Amino acid sequence: MEFLRIREDAAGVPAPERLLQGIETRYRVCLTVHDLYGKLRGRDGQPLLPGRNLHPHECCFRGRYQIPFWNTRCVEECFRKTEKELDRNPVPRLKTCWKHLVELVVPVCRRGNRQLTLFAGVFRTAGMDPDSLPECFPEWFRSRYAELPEADTRLLEELTDLLRTIGNGLLEECEANSSVPLPDRRLALILEFIRRHAHEAVSLKELGTELSLSPSRTRHLVRELCGRSFLELLEEERMLRAKALLLGTDRKLADISESVGYPNEYYFNRVFVRHYGIPPGRFRKMTEPNQTQKIK
Repeated sequence: MEFLRIREDAAGVPAPERLLQGIETRYRVCLTVHDLYGKLRGRDGQPLLPGRNLHPHECCFRGRYQIPFWNTRCVEECFRKTEKELDRNPVPRLKTCWKHLVELVVPVCRRGNRQLTLFAGVFRTAGMDPDSLPECFPEWFRSRYAELPEADTRLLEELTDLLRTIGNGLLEECEANSSVPLPDRRLALILEFIRRHAHEAVSLKELGTELSLSPSRTRHLVRELCGRSFLELLEEERMLRAKALLLGTDRKLADISESVGYPNEYYFNRVFVRHYGIPPGRFRKMTEPNQTQKIK
C-alpha cells in the first residue's frame, strides 16, 4: 500500500485525504469514514482524517444543527442503527435513511474484526419523486434531492471493491506508522495484542493465553520487557484512541468511552483526567480551533 504512505503535500494535506478527495471527484460521490475504535491516528493521537466522520453532502449537513431533531435522527440512523446492523452482518449494503437518501455502506474488517465503516453517496431513492417527500422537508432540500442521481449497479460494485481496499490500506499504514522495530519477538507480540484488543474487555489472562504463559509469568514478562504494567500499556493505547476520536469526530462521550474499551463513561472520564489532566469534554472544547470546523 505504498500509495497510502502518510505524507503531506505542499498545502499540508496528507496523502490519505488527497486519495479520498480524488475518489470523490472521479466518482462524483461524497465519502464518510467511521473510525470505530480510533485507529486512524498518528503516534501522538492526532486523527488521520479529521472531520471525515461527518456526511458532507448538502442534503446531509445543511439544517442538521439548526432544524429540531435532525441531528438526533441522523446520528441514530447513520451511526447507531447502521453500525448495529453491521455488527450482526458485516457485509456491504445500500442504506436508505429517513431523508430518503441512499448511501453505499462498506464495512472494513481486519483479522476478523470490523474496524471501519465507509460510506459513499448520496443517491436518490429509485423512482422517488421529490414532490412526494414529506412536508417537513424545506424547499431547498427538495430542489437538491431532485438533482441527485439514482445509484448505478456497476458504479456500486466498483466502489465497494475500491473502498474496501482503501480501508484496509489505511489501517495497515496506521499500524505500521504506530509500530517501531523491536528487538524482542515477545515484546512485539505483547504490543500487537494490545493494539488488536484495546477496545475489548481484555485482561492479562488473555495475553498469557496468547503467549502460552501463566498470568503470573506474563505479568513479570510485560514489566521486564516494557518497563510498565499491562494495565498501563492498555490505558495508554486507549487514551491515544480517545484523543483521536475526540479531535476527529463529533461522537458523544458515551460512544467514545465504549469504543475505546470503557463501558462506564464515568470511569472513562476519571482515567482521561488522570492521563491528560482535564476532562474529555473540556479537552475537546479547548482543541476545537485546531480541528475541522463543524459543517454549518
